[in-house]
Amino acid sequence: MTRPAVRSLILAMAAVVSAAPLLASDADFALAFPIDAPADAPVFAIELPPEAYATLTTSDLADLVVVDAQGREQPISLHRPPPPAPPQAPEVIELAMPIAVPVETASMPGGLELHVRRDAEGGLAALDLRSTDGMAVGSAPAEWLIDVGAAAREGLDGLRLSPKGDADFRTLVDIRGSDDLVHWQDLQSALPVLRASSDGRRIERLDLRFARTTHRYLALRPAAGEAALPAVAGLQGLRRQEAEPAPLASRVLEAVAVSEDGLSITFARFGPLPVQQAEVRLEGGDGILEYRIEEQVGERWQTVASGTAWRLSIGGETLEAAPTPLWRSGMGPLRIQLSQRAPPPSLVLGYAPDRVIVMANGTPPFRMLAGSARRRQAPVGMDDTLEAIRRRQGAEWQPPLARVGAAQTLAGAAALAPPTDLGRWGLWAVLGLGALVVGGLAGRLLRSSPPSD
Repeated sequence: MTRPAVRSLILAMAAVVSAAPLLASDADFALAFPIDAPADAPVFAIELPPEAYATLTTSDLADLVVVDAQGREQPISLHRPPPPAPPQAPEVIELAMPIAVPVETASMPGGLELHVRRDAEGGLAALDLRSTDGMAVGSAPAEWLIDVGAAAREGLDGLRLSPKGDADFRTLVDIRGSDDLVHWQDLQSALPVLRASSDGRRIERLDLRFARTTHRYLALRPAAGEAALPAVAGLQGLRRQEAEPAPLASRVLEAVAVSEDGLSITFARFGPLPVQQAEVRLEGGDGILEYRIEEQVGERWQTVASGTAWRLSIGGETLEAAPTPLWRSGMGPLRIQLSQRAPPPSLVLGYAPDRVIVMANGTPPFRMLAGSARRRQAPVGMDDTLEAIRRRQGAEWQPPLARVGAAQTLAGAAALAPPTDLGRWGLWAVLGLGALVVGGLAGRLLRSSPPSD
C-alpha cells in the first residue's frame, strides 16, 4: 500500500472519529510539549515524558490532548504498558565441584604440562600441572575450572555459589569459556560476589550472570587486583526461563519533607506514572538500611513495598541493592519510613512510559498539552484502524515514534486548580435572593394589615 493510500485511509477514518474537531485553549493547560513528528506520517506515536505525568490530574490521562498548528484537537488512543509478569525463577542445574588451578602458572618461566584426568563418562575429574624444567609449581590463589557437562547443550547464563562457612567476603570475578581447555573466550569481567553482615542482617550476592554460553568448560578467577575467591561448598548453573526484560525509564523523586527524627521522608507528587519498580539509594558511604515505602490514599498511608537497601564498595566499584518490584499508577504521593536514623535516601522509580497514538488529520506542527483541571478528552479506539494498516504494511508494522521536545509553561499551576463551581454558587445566590424577596413581602404584609383589637 502506497503512502498516499495509507494517508487517505487514515484521514477517512479520522473524519468518522472526529467530524468537528474541538479547539483547545492554552490557558486551560499547565504545560505544552512540541512534537517533532515523522514527515508525511498520518499516524504516529509519542512516549510521555515524566514532566507531563507530574501535571496530570487524572489517573486515566484524560487531561492530555494533542493539537495541530490551529489548536484543533487530534484523535488520540492511549496504549498503557501491561502489568509486568511475575519473574520466573531460573532453572537450577547441579554442577560438579570446581577444580582449583594456580593462576600464577601462566606467567612462570619454563615449560608447563597440563595433565587432564577424566571420569568414565568423559567428565573432567582432575587437573595436574607439572613443570618440565624442574621448577616447582607454587600454590597461588586458585582459578576454578568448571566442567558444565551435559548442561552445555542448552547453555548457561549464570552460576550460583554456595560459600563455605559464615565469613564475610567481597571480590570481583572474571569468567572465561572454552570447549577444549586450550582456546578461551572472555565471557564477563569484574562480576561482584559478596557477603556482608551488619547488626544481625546479612547481604549476599552469590549469582554471577552473563550472556548465555554453550561452552563445555568455564573458568573463574579473581579480577585484576582482587583477593582469592572464597571457598565454596557447592556450585550450581543457572538458565533463564524468560527473555531479558526491556530496560525501564527512571525517575528520581525529590524529597519535599523530612520528619524531625529523620525516619520519614515524603516525596513530591509525580502523577500517574506507570511504575514497575522502586529503588531506595543510600547517600554517602557503605551501609545497610531497612525501609518501608508507603502511598497516601485519601487521609491515610498504606504500605506498598518494603525491603533492605545497601551500598557496598568492591575494588573501586560501588554496588547497590537490586530494585524492589512495585506496580502502581495511583495519584497519591510516596514516602519512605526508616527503621533507624540515617541520611535521607533517594527514591528512584523505574517505569515503562505510556504511548499515545495520534491520528494526525490536522496541520503540523503538533503539540501535546498536559495538565488541566477543566478539560477532559476521552481517547478513541484505534485498534481497527491500526489493524487495517498492518494488513497493508505487514504484521510487524508499528506507528513511527515521534520526538517530544522540552516542556513549555502555559498556565502552569493555575491550570491545575479545581474550577469554581458556578452552579453551586448560583444556587446559593438564588436562595439568598429568594429569602430577601420573601422577607420583603412578609414585611409589607405586616405593615398593611389592620391593627387588631
